[in-house]
Amino acid sequence: MDDRKAAVLTALVDEHIRTGQPVSSRAILEATKLNVSSATVRNDLAALEAEGYVVQPHTSAGRIPTERGFRYYIDTTDPARLRAGTRERIDEFFQSFHHELRNLLKQTSELLTDITAYPAVVIGPGLVSEQIHGVHLVQLGSHVLLMVLVTEAGQVTQELVRLPDAIEAPQVARLEDALIRTLVGRTLAEARQALDQAPRELPAGDAGIVTTLADAALKSEADTRELYVGGTSMLAGLWEDISKVHFILELLERESSLMKLVEGQEEGTSVLMGPELGSNELDLAVVSTSYGVDVRSSGRVAVLGPMRMNYRRTIRVVEEVGDGLTDSLSS
Repeated sequence: MDDRKAAVLTALVDEHIRTGQPVSSRAILEATKLNVSSATVRNDLAALEAEGYVVQPHTSAGRIPTERGFRYYIDTTDPARLRAGTRERIDEFFQSFHHELRNLLKQTSELLTDITAYPAVVIGPGLVSEQIHGVHLVQLGSHVLLMVLVTEAGQVTQELVRLPDAIEAPQVARLEDALIRTLVGRTLAEARQALDQAPRELPAGDAGIVTTLADAALKSEADTRELYVGGTSMLAGLWEDISKVHFILELLERESSLMKLVEGQEEGTSVLMGPELGSNELDLAVVSTSYGVDVRSSGRVAVLGPMRMNYRRTIRVVEEVGDGLTDSLSS
């Protein structure tokens, strides 16, 4: 695409994002300050339409971008520079936050929503490379234990363990001591081999229970990603079609579908929309980025909005917040 047509397309997308309306050649000329006639811009728009980048609605002389036009815009336009006040707000949020991980992630989703005015999603990191800081066993009944694992980052996971035989308090204390010796100071990945060896060093009556507890601890590795959603109250203002609002609301409430939508992207920043999300009819875009110091324990932050979302600003905000989370977890 030549430079002038690229400038015309970029101006059209910017104006459509701003107004939500079809864009005329006059509006493009005013936005770009191109030293050409309105007829030249109309010719460029006709060429862009023939190439599938824009489309002209039946009721308007203006044009709107297609999925291909949005994709070109996303791939070729640099993220916006944030206002100083916005950057300071993000920096101050992470510098002043000293609570446990769950609250940090929940309030991060709210921060993203407040700044972008779009629904936001934060997926917590897994435990696979987090060092275990504490292990606790709580007896809930003669055959039931609650095992609590706490990581150095403050993440807490709980597993209910049902035992075939009754257990008493002294045995629970012995088992907790064995798990502390085996798990604390190790990551779950490192603890696999140690847990395999632990039953050999225990009385026969404890060995089978430790094996059961070890299985539960390792199972938690796959079940510890928590998901936090903010901004569902904004949906009606983003999509005029009430059926789309209902669809997006249902998506936000289906944790497994939402997790798959956000978590399945590559490391780094990703922008997907419409057909790229699996539906030609879906007026939805997802801007997401990864955070964390290690690929194996990274999480993801994301913003969801209509296809005409403000990509340039949203991408920058999502990346800044992702960087803030990374710094918070590594400091």
